[in-house]
Amino acid sequence: MRHCPLQKLARIVLHGLIGLLAAAVVHAENSEADIKAAFIYNFAKFVEWPEGTFTDSKDRLLLCTQGDTVLARKLRLLAGREAQGRTIEVRPLTGAEATTGCHILLTPSAGEVPAQGRNPTLTISESTSTARTNSMINLFVDANRVQFSVNLPATQQAGIKVSARLLQLARTVNKGA
Repeated sequence: MRHCPLQKLARIVLHGLIGLLAAAVVHAENSEADIKAAFIYNFAKFVEWPEGTFTDSKDRLLLCTQGDTVLARKLRLLAGREAQGRTIEVRPLTGAEATTGCHILLTPSAGEVPAQGRNPTLTISESTSTARTNSMINLFVDANRVQFSVNLPATQQAGIKVSARLLQLARTVNKGA
């Protein structure tokens, strides 16, 4: 059975459009991940961990990621950069690996944010809403813009101080009861 040249052309155009749409989706995911990675890098600059969190001035700032997401892969590019005079080390966690020693912990949108209690780990999550249980900072997209919310009771319980400047930039700040 022979296909007419017009059908071949239509198939070629259709495949081309599908390829362009797929590329646009990948580009949008990468752009969003780039912006979120920049936010997280800046969060590291504008929070203060409790005294005694670091044993000396040469201790690295350990950024841990759960899940193999686009954002987790982008965060690996922060390895070796500095925040507050500390070199950032990025550690991908696998499975139920302990978060002990992590100064920043990123959990993906589908992941559960582990309760940190008084553990001085800044927990950052991704979500479609403005709040996640146990998360100190939540990244979300609203009106095509990356936004974040801050859960002050959770940061205070862990002894982590969030700068006033960062709080001013937050879309919402949960101040507790």
